Amino acid sequence: MLIIDVIDGDSTKTVNIPTDWEDMTLNYWCSIYRIISKYEKKKKLADGIVKEDENTALGNYTEAMKEATLDFLEKRDLINMNKEIFQYVANISDEDIESVDLSKALTVIEAMNIFRDEYKPKGVDYFDFEGERYFFPIDNMLDNTFGDYIEATQLDMNVEQLTNGNYDVLPQQMAILCRKLGEVYDDDLVKEKTEKFKTLKMDIVLEFAFFLTKQNLKLANALQMYSEEIEKEEVA
Repeated sequence: MLIIDVIDGDSTKTVNIPTDWEDMTLNYWCSIYRIISKYEKKKKLADGIVKEDENTALGNYTEAMKEATLDFLEKRDLINMNKEIFQYVANISDEDIESVDLSKALTVIEAMNIFRDEYKPKGVDYFDFEGERYFFPIDNMLDNTFGDYIEATQLDMNVEQLTNGNYDVLPQQMAILCRKLGEVYDDDLVKEKTEKFKTLKMDIVLEFAFFLTKQNLKLANALQMYSEEIEKEEVA
């Protein structure tokens, strides 16, 4: 965690800046991801405009001019994106952001660059939250029904339509599949857990995402082996 002092109207305030996944909640990360996603969409749009044929306003540009224009747009948007991210994590107003010391802003952005790196899972199979221990559905999910598993995995089918990527579906997936010892499936409990799990730390959420990906691969392999056995029996 990085601790800095930033301007707050006529005074200053101390804010904590996350520098590790365990420093932030899922809700916090989704807010940052919204900003990143917005500029990623703008970049794709800019790429399309610059690279299209003579039907666009840039149709008469040379390739060098197109590349220079695209480079300018990328650098401009990168500055604006970092500005918005800093404003969010520092929780300061539009007016105060203009008075922030540049070196301090760069220190924060550099410290948060760790989130560009791929998360390295520790391989945990449970987590503690609000005094309770919840377990991932280990042992090929023997403690869960097949229906539970299918319901959870179906949640990310329309992931491209979500504003925050697939992070938004993870609390509900975890609410369905992660349970205390002896806990049985209950619709009302799932709704309650979904809301609570939005405040889980991101390292736990990413551990679950990694776990679920492995389980998806196991299930796919098992279904493929089953299909192959059925085909052999039919041929025989």
